[in-house]
Amino acid sequence: MMPLMPLFLKILHKMARLGGAAALWLLLAFPAHAFTIQEMLAAAARQPGVAASELAAREGHLREQAAIAALFPRINAFGKAEFYNSPTNPRPMPPTEVNVQAGESIPFSYNLLRYGLTLDVPLFVKSLYDLKDKAALLAQKASLAYTLDLSSRKAAVVAANSGLAYLLGLDGAIDARLASLAKTSEDLALKVQSGRTAEVELLKVDNAINDLKAQKNDLAAKILDLRKDLETLTGLEVSEPAPMVLTRALAPAPFLGEKIAEEETAAAREEWQRSKSARYPGLFLSGSITGNEGEAYNTDEGFYRNYGFVGLTLQMPLFDQTLTTAQKIARTQLRKADKELAATRIALAAQEKDLKGKLPVIEESQAIAARSLANSKQILKVARLALETGRTTTEDYLLHEAQVLAARAALAQADNDRWRVISQLAVIYGADLQEVVQ
Repeated sequence: MMPLMPLFLKILHKMARLGGAAALWLLLAFPAHAFTIQEMLAAAARQPGVAASELAAREGHLREQAAIAALFPRINAFGKAEFYNSPTNPRPMPPTEVNVQAGESIPFSYNLLRYGLTLDVPLFVKSLYDLKDKAALLAQKASLAYTLDLSSRKAAVVAANSGLAYLLGLDGAIDARLASLAKTSEDLALKVQSGRTAEVELLKVDNAINDLKAQKNDLAAKILDLRKDLETLTGLEVSEPAPMVLTRALAPAPFLGEKIAEEETAAAREEWQRSKSARYPGLFLSGSITGNEGEAYNTDEGFYRNYGFVGLTLQMPLFDQTLTTAQKIARTQLRKADKELAATRIALAAQEKDLKGKLPVIEESQAIAARSLANSKQILKVARLALETGRTTTEDYLLHEAQVLAARAALAQADNDRWRVISQLAVIYGADLQEVVQ
């Protein structure tokens, strides 16, 4: 669809397959400078990519002005020097203009200096009017494309910021699990020293700790990728995610991608019309006024003559195979644009329906994950006590530790999914998330 869409989809795909957690050292590797989400979105709007999109929209309006300018009269000044191998008159000369028998200078010269003004006015050229209409449609399309590009960039910032919050949240959850396992490992080490438990139980806990550390390392690379994406989008070195609150729900709006496709189709229709109107007669007004100077070849005396005319020209193409080919191309392009518009409508309607359907599901997932996390924490307390008293196995205890981490991950994932859906809906509607996210 547009300007930043591949990057936006890449970020969403990246977050969709994120798993595990990040390392604490990443927080120390970046300067601790927090930006608000409004600052990030404002910075995204100032990036060179957005400026390039805005210039493309401005170029579209200038092309519209250029098409309108083709309907205006054209006045040109000219001057030229001409050299001949035989005496030449500067303009047609009536027989009575010069008395040759009296020895008057004949206005014929080997060298002529000409200067003056020319006028060309297209009084009616149907193809020029069609070109003007097409340029206006393309200018509108360029403006809509700029709006979509800006919306996509801001949506990508929100999605990446949510993904970063999700990953760092997982990192904190893993740290909590590591702290809990470290305490368990200390208790088991004392039991192993006193001979109250086998050393293999301590190894099981150590393996669980190593698994969590491996997850943190994997997550570290993914956090770096998201920070890089945020820096690409905003130009800011984002060290931590900004808190976000949706101040109001996104209002449904006509699909911006569909509107762009509609403008493209309308422009293709105008181009097809222009290819047909190129066969229409064209009426032109033309004229000129010329000053001509030279030296008479029979007396070597200088002379001056002016010459002017105004005329109407009716021009009609009778046979031009290039016009037939251009019309066929324009008709094919119109058919293609019609099919692409229909496909865009179907795709965007299906996507909107899917995203709206996911929102209540995600909200229910958040509630379920919150309840599961509360239950898992209570169960873990009981399991830790049972392990200390020897009433449960190390495997069962580690399973409950993993369940707490999974519940926290599910809760964070549900919140991340919600922001992803909001971001995608904003792109569909062409909404400015800066107006609804604080």
